[in-house]
Amino acid sequence: MQPPSSQSAWEFLLVCADALVQKSLAAAVQTMGGIAYSTSDTTSALAYVTRRKLDGIFIDTRVEGALGLVGNIRRGGSNRFSVIFACVSEGEEVSRLLNAGVNFVVHKPLDSHELETVLRNAAEMIGNERQRYQRIRLRLPVLLHGGDKSHQAVTANISRGGMAVHCSERLAPGSAIDYVLSLPHGEPLRGRGEVAWSNPEGLAGIRFYFMEEEVKNILWQWMDQNSQ
Repeated sequence: MQPPSSQSAWEFLLVCADALVQKSLAAAVQTMGGIAYSTSDTTSALAYVTRRKLDGIFIDTRVEGALGLVGNIRRGGSNRFSVIFACVSEGEEVSRLLNAGVNFVVHKPLDSHELETVLRNAAEMIGNERQRYQRIRLRLPVLLHGGDKSHQAVTANISRGGMAVHCSERLAPGSAIDYVLSLPHGEPLRGRGEVAWSNPEGLAGIRFYFMEEEVKNILWQWMDQNSQ
């Protein structure tokens, strides 16, 4: 399950108030080469999830507000596609957790072999999300069209999920925007996105949500070549 040696260790958050459960989860994560952080309540967990990108999140369903935390993560920003594991007690209804956005379920009392199997099964999902989220820092010219305005901008970084740009005017979060991205020695790449966030300094995050397959393939290939 370990990531390639060129990448950092996979990071997990453990949301659990039970010391024994927390210890078992941390041991499983560390055995698989990951790093485990922990918190005992959903308020602290949500604050942590908001400020840090994670590969996986274990949530003990006995923690107050556990189901709500799952929903907040799935509606959130950088961790909305992270893998979520639920730790459930015997006889607990699982379908509502899966419907809320949980990817995997482990049963208490926790078994080290079950945890290892579940983590191995999650490895492909974690790897795909890492690839999608991987940011390449670079400066490329990009033309933005939003409403009746056009903006000349420059990328700060780019990933398979979106890009951060420096723009002379502040972009409104939630607004739709068309972009024309200029790669070196290539045709301009066009697509449509949404302003995910912006700040007063002119930096904004644009989430990709429409891109022709041919355009996508060109961009992905170029990113793979330039991330080596």
